[in-house]
Order: sequence, then structure tokens, then C-alpha cells
Amino acid sequence: MDLLAIEKLITQAAIRGDEIVNLSHRELTIVSDSLKKLTHAKTLCLNDNKLLMPPTELGAMVQLEELVLDNNQLTVFPPGVGKLQHLSYLSVCYNPLGMLPKDIGQVTALSQLWLVECQLMNIPEELGNLQNLEKLSLRCNNISCFPKEFYKLTKLRWLCFAENYFQDLPEQFENLISLSYLNMNHNRFEDIPKCLGELPKIISLNMKGNYIQQVSDDILLSLSNLTKFDLRDNQIVVKPAHWKGLEYILVGETGSDTFSADTDSEIAHRLRTINEIHTDDENESVEDSDFEDLKNNIS
Repeated sequence: MDLLAIEKLITQAAIRGDEIVNLSHRELTIVSDSLKKLTHAKTLCLNDNKLLMPPTELGAMVQLEELVLDNNQLTVFPPGVGKLQHLSYLSVCYNPLGMLPKDIGQVTALSQLWLVECQLMNIPEELGNLQNLEKLSLRCNNISCFPKEFYKLTKLRWLCFAENYFQDLPEQFENLISLSYLNMNHNRFEDIPKCLGELPKIISLNMKGNYIQQVSDDILLSLSNLTKFDLRDNQIVVKPAHWKGLEYILVGETGSDTFSADTDSEIAHRLRTINEIHTDDENESVEDSDFEDLKNNIS
């Protein structure tokens, strides 16, 4: 779609006072400065384009609550996002960002932050300022530790850092007192971190594809509230005899039961974006396989 057509679409949306603006799947490489006209917009979708730089006009969209920039070619985090005091949902997945800026900590209304496959090496300490954050996905990056400020995120209830380089977790991890879902699949853990047993609300613990050889009875007792403990694709092939009846513990190889898909809810996030935000775009579609994956991913 050419820039004139996009300009017309944005102008019409501004005149109507649209709260949801969908510019996804349009092969955009740039977006005109007319974005600043969208003063009523609460949701902006720019996913699945070819953007190299995020629009600088985002900071003028002061009512924005949801921003989706997945699947572009962004190497820079969206400037001006720190000014969006109502922004609660931000997704920048599948962009080669490399790093997050310090001003990410200014987006204090954020409750969901999606940073899947962004080539991140570390997390800035300012992320700890996001005191309202409830859901965070850092899957498939190059991270090996969190800054100590990260453990201030006491409202965080859903955390995924699968496919990174973590080997252990510090004692401060137990400060994440609201955490109920934790995905640490495909890291470098050789043991179950003791701090996990101090999480009062944890019910789903996913450690598939690590290097774990055994789980001590003390650790298992400390995790007595779990409804799912995924240890498949580790070095525990068969459950010990005294684990008999503990059906919530999964061992062996992936693919032998109904929990065969990675439980990252990223698919749920993507389908939510498609079905709730992108419904006005005739080019959007959802493959049957996506629905099957979503069904398998809900635990």
C-alpha cells in the first residue's frame, strides 16, 4: 500500500475519532507524520510490516493504551513511548532490537510487555520501575541474568524467559510474590533453583529442555502447590517410584501427552492480537494450526 493511501486512511480515522487503528500487513517501510492526528486512538497495530524505524510521532498519541509492532525490522525501540502514560500493552516481538532503552522504565502503566526474539543481551535496571507489570515474555533472546531491580516487580504473575542462557536464579527471585506461571524451558539449568519453592502462588513451572538430572524431595515438597511441573527433555527419563500418583509432573520426551506444545501463551497473545485488535482488516486470517497450538498451550 502506497503512502498516499496510508495518509488517506489515517486522515479518515482521525476525522472519525477511531479508537482502534489497524495498519498491519501493509508492507510499510515508513509511516507518515500524520500519525500525530490520531489523538483519540487507544489501539495502534503496525505489526507485520517492513518498518526499519518506529514512528517518532508515537509520543503524540497520548491516549494510546495498546501498541503492537511485532514482525518488523526495527533496530531501535519506539521513541517517545515513555510519554504514553496510558499504555498498558506493548508488543515488539520479532524485531532485531538488540537492547532496550532506559526510558522503558517510564511506561509505568504497562501491564503486559512482549519482547519475544528481539536479540536482547540484557535487561536494563529501569525495567524494575514497571510496578504494574503483570505479564512479561522474553522468550528466545540471549539473556543470562536479571538486574537486581527486576525483583521489584511484585505484581508480575506470568513470566517467560524460555530459550535464553540462564543457569541459576538468585535468592531475590522469591520477591516475585505474585508469580503463578513461570516458563524457563530450554535454558541451562542443572538443578531446580531453591528460590522457586519460596514463591507462594506458583502453580505452573516449566523447565523443559534443560540439564536437570534429579529433583530432591525437599525441593518437591516446597513446590507442593504446583498443578504442572514440566521436566521433559531433561535427563530424568522415568519418574522415581515415590513420585507415583504425581501426575502433574511430566518427564521423558516431548510429544507423549497433551502438553506437547511449549506453554508460552505467546500464541494466545498473537491470536488475541489478530482476533480482538485486527478484526477490521480483511487481510488478517488465523490458520487452523494456530488454533490447535493455542488449544495445546493453555494449561
